[in-house]
Amino acid sequence: MRHVLVVGAGIVGAALADALAPECRVTVVDEGTPGRGTTANGFAWINANRTLDETYFDFRVAAMREWERLAREFGTPQWHVPAGNLMWADNEESRAELAARVERLLSRGYPARFLSPADVAVIEPAVRVPDDAHVAHFPGEAFAHASQAAQALVKRAKSAGARLITHHRVVTLTQDHGRVNGVELATGDLITADHVVCAAGWQSSRILGTAGVRLPLVDAHAPGSPAPGLTATTTPARLLRGVIHAPRMHLRPDWNGGLLLAARDLDVATDLATPAATMEARAVELLARARDILPGLEPGVAVRDVRRGVRPMPEDGFPLVGPVLPGLYVAVSHSAVTLAPHLARLIAREVLDGTPAEALAPYRPGRGGGHTSATAFV
Repeated sequence: MRHVLVVGAGIVGAALADALAPECRVTVVDEGTPGRGTTANGFAWINANRTLDETYFDFRVAAMREWERLAREFGTPQWHVPAGNLMWADNEESRAELAARVERLLSRGYPARFLSPADVAVIEPAVRVPDDAHVAHFPGEAFAHASQAAQALVKRAKSAGARLITHHRVVTLTQDHGRVNGVELATGDLITADHVVCAAGWQSSRILGTAGVRLPLVDAHAPGSPAPGLTATTTPARLLRGVIHAPRMHLRPDWNGGLLLAARDLDVATDLATPAATMEARAVELLARARDILPGLEPGVAVRDVRRGVRPMPEDGFPLVGPVLPGLYVAVSHSAVTLAPHLARLIAREVLDGTPAEALAPYRPGRGGGHTSATAFV
């Protein structure tokens, strides 16, 4: 039976293991535990809301439908929350941008509408919106408790026969006669396979570099890099149903009953060198902003934790998916949560059948002059 080794048990690797396990031998290796890296530290908003490129928009909409299919398979799990998204604008420039976006999305058949204050009160009773704000609702959008989703996908893959190796760092790819045939772990152990799929997020550049492949990702270690980001969670505060995008922050329910908080200005100001004390201060600022939006937030609600995630960010913003050397395939995307189940289904067919998926053609790693080879499909 064909053996596929998946490097990385974040949301993409977990979804891929789940898609492959019923049809082949699968080994998943991760330096931590499933879903506990970047997957656990992002906002996990499932959408095609801001996507201008029409091909990529269609790809993301298909991915949203794939999440719905997956949720039906799992019996409507709590880790997939199709509760919609509220977004508002409070100045002339942002109102014009939001109006243009709603018009564009409606022209593409994407559910979107403007709401009255009374409508907002029905959908999110705890939310206070400024009187002069223009509020849009996107009812087809969702969010995921992505760490729990990854764990559920790995669990199902294991029940279908997949092997999971955790807390082991991949230090290099191994090759035999010009074909990637496995990995070496930090322990010195070797794992061989017929195909290796690197789904290691921002670590993919390091891993592929051991085989001489440059992956065009934003350097997470560069000072001021946009790849690292900041989110915070609170103690229990069951006030929200869905996603909220306010002008100065974003928030949604967290798995543990509190709120998940983020803000673009604080996010982009965070890099790998940002001290813990600074991150903690920014988390306190996020909670203060949340109180402006949720006047019913009880005084005792506090910051539960602050998280620094490192996002894999392709240089041109689009996914990097496909063969890079014989025997070696890569699957890396900035919008990993939105895309993961859809990518997994397409990649599984490519790896197992050897037939390129037309939907993945725009996202090949070689589009920017990197390494790619059609022979990697066989």
